[in-house]
Amino acid sequence: MMMVAIIVASMTVIACSEDENSDENNEENGGNGGGGVVAGKRLKSYIVSSPENTTRSEYSYNNDGTLKRIDNYYHESSKLFQYVIVTSNSDGTVAKQEQYLVDVSLITVWNFSYDANKKPLKRQGTSSMDGVEIGTSTVDYTFQNGRKTRDVVKDYSGIVLQQETLREYSYGSNGRRTTTIQTINGNTLQYTRTYNSDGTLQKVTSSSITITFTWENGKPPHDFDDYAQF
Repeated sequence: MMMVAIIVASMTVIACSEDENSDENNEENGGNGGGGVVAGKRLKSYIVSSPENTTRSEYSYNNDGTLKRIDNYYHESSKLFQYVIVTSNSDGTVAKQEQYLVDVSLITVWNFSYDANKKPLKRQGTSSMDGVEIGTSTVDYTFQNGRKTRDVVKDYSGIVLQQETLREYSYGSNGRRTTTIQTINGNTLQYTRTYNSDGTLQKVTSSSITITFTWENGKPPHDFDDYAQF
């Protein structure tokens, strides 16, 4: 099964010292009153560092502010290895993503559906190589009070379930996400967040990866946390 994710990680659970004080730190650093959207700020790029390699993802936008494309590079060489073409709905939510690997003829097409509050209900993906379908994937989302609390990812080869991933999301008293617990085949990984003083996401850490974010001025097309898997 060759479903390609923008960020893939499977490690054991960690205990992070920052996590105990994350609510206090987030309150002191200001906030946006809930969720991953800060007025006047949109995501520019992020860097994923691990012992194996370091990658960089860069975001570009259409003139109306909707998300246009995500380019993924090996950070040291700046070699493009993957890109995602995004089609947005008129309200800024993502309608479709077409994800391409540069060195092989592999494409994954994702389609999204939403509830009445414009929150994702389901993401459905199909992967093809040389025009032949090789696998499918579904993501089912659960929201409570406007915040994503869990999602379940099921990857299939034909009709055979290859892997199931559960992610559960926790929030501080100020409404910002603090941790994500991811479970794959009984193995658990914890992501922990820290924030900038303006309320934008600064860093996500786990046992062996660090993700650092850069933001720019501009109208955010949607709530980043509705889609973020960490």
